[in-house]
Amino acid sequence: MCKVISIINNKGGVGKTTSTGIIAQLLAYLGKHVLIVDLDSQSNLSMMLGQYEEDSPDVIEGLVIPEHPNIAELFKYRYRDLGNVTKLIRHTSVSNLDIIPSSKRHKNTQLNIAKNETGNNNVILKRALSLIRDSYDFILIDNAPANDILTVNSLFISDLVIVPVRLEGFSYKGLRETIDTLLYIKDEHDIESIKFGGAFITQAEINTNIYKALKSNYTDELGGRFYETPIRKDIHISELETNFTPLLEYCPNTNAVFDYSNLILELGILDDKTSAMLRRSIGA
Repeated sequence: MCKVISIINNKGGVGKTTSTGIIAQLLAYLGKHVLIVDLDSQSNLSMMLGQYEEDSPDVIEGLVIPEHPNIAELFKYRYRDLGNVTKLIRHTSVSNLDIIPSSKRHKNTQLNIAKNETGNNNVILKRALSLIRDSYDFILIDNAPANDILTVNSLFISDLVIVPVRLEGFSYKGLRETIDTLLYIKDEHDIESIKFGGAFITQAEINTNIYKALKSNYTDELGGRFYETPIRKDIHISELETNFTPLLEYCPNTNAVFDYSNLILELGILDDKTSAMLRRSIGA
């Protein structure tokens, strides 16, 4: 059964896109069929996986029909048929990994949604992805740093929500806002399938006193909703974000691969056989 995972934080610069990309690649490496949905108009994940196409000004303004549809068209036309949804999917250079890409024209999506007063705006993404979710083991959704209708759409289809954080006050504020939004949606719409898995630390400098102190604060506040696995600060991640290259092609033997592998194990999303395979591959 396909599991849909949203990576969310209302603050930018906390590692949402990088985390989504690396987790997706590791799952694909383990033989799982994975789809990434790029919900961010910055399109960094689409770039990382070589599936970004620059929009002309006329395409951005809706004066010209784009040659290749992407996530913007899914919301603009509210696709509910398999043929149109399938056309959005691009195969990447990573085996078993597909993506529904984004581009600059996606920045107009909220306006396009607002213009259409018919139907339920909260379930546009859910209705479309429900047509293809059985083709995948995992769907990972990379969200923009915003508490908006797109994030709400992401939550409506998600089985699990995880939140990357950096050890700073603003990131914690985004975490609290994300949790509050999740709880509101669950209560308002009686959706029991959404689970807030927890938060995990990125760019961690684990030997510093400030890391230890702030981690203790997060742990006290969140309790069981705080993952023990930190993602250590790794220069390869910064280079990866600059080079827009899949991690396992660029630098497979890094702290990032080891840490994200341990995070996947802690998430508890793998079957026993695949978990054992991953443990062997990292010597755990």
